Amino acid sequence: MSLGTTATEEDGALVAKLFGSVGKMFKADEKMFDAVTGLSGSGPAYIFLAIEALADGGVAAGLPRELALGLASQTVLGVATMVRKRGSIRVC
Repeated sequence: MSLGTTATEEDGALVAKLFGSVGKMFKADEKMFDAVTGLSGSGPAYIFLAIEALADGGVAAGLPRELALGLASQTVLGVATMVRKRGSIRVC
């Protein structure tokens, strides 16, 4: 979110409440929006590919596709949860 020059703090609070009801809301300067759009708009495609690759590896190792896909997606969800809680991607 980036508030315009005429937006009030109350406007910001309303926008934060609305967007916060459907997900995590981040504030960024408007000059960063191209980068934000690239990351948030294209990022999911890379995660889909990673999940597919993990699941394909599971299938190649003998797992049924449904199980492999469930394990792969849960693994990514778990890692994402850890990153959000830690605020870091460091493993150790």
